[in-house]
Amino acid sequence: MTQTQPAPSVSNLVPENADPADHTVVARLQQAANLANENCDRATALAHTLSAQLRDAQFRINRLELDADRLVEPLKAEVETAIAKLQSDASARVELTRREADARITRVEADAEARILQLQGEFAIARDRIARVETEANERLSRAWAEIEDRIIRLKADLAQAELRADCAEQWLELIRREIEANLMPSLAAMHERVANELSKVVPPASDAQKPPGDEPGGFCRRG
Repeated sequence: MTQTQPAPSVSNLVPENADPADHTVVARLQQAANLANENCDRATALAHTLSAQLRDAQFRINRLELDADRLVEPLKAEVETAIAKLQSDASARVELTRREADARITRVEADAEARILQLQGEFAIARDRIARVETEANERLSRAWAEIEDRIIRLKADLAQAELRADCAEQWLELIRREIEANLMPSLAAMHERVANELSKVVPPASDAQKPPGDEPGGFCRRG
């Protein structure tokens, strides 16, 4: 009888930096695979037990046949002795002995055949259970692999979307920087120059005697 090979471990197929949900799915998948292996092992053990019982029944049949043979031979010898002693009663005793022996052998054979049929039925049931467990395990593994592949595809799509958004954000920042350099900076410079001109017109120049030390003539104080 072929033994079911253990399901391959899927924990090594998931990258180390994978999402924690992937590890949870893989753990559940591994648990389902272990359960399927345990069911297969139990079914295999049951099949081995039934096979051992079948061999034991066959051994018992052989032993019963030998016992029957050992019983028949003394009975035949007794019949021959009885024929020598009582010729008139020998035929009846032989027929009776034969009927008893045949009935006993018939019962033994009937019991053995019934036991064999029972063991064959139990073996067929065990074989069906093994096939059903293997089918269920394969279906669970197929569904789990499909879920993992779908998860990986979704993660790849999310990563591509994030990269696209990052590229768009970089392009937007670069456009804003160019707009600032092209429009805002010249406007600020022009505004600063206008304010300086307006202040120079409003504030009168101070005389040389009233200038504090460090002032330049005809302008504002230059502060370090």
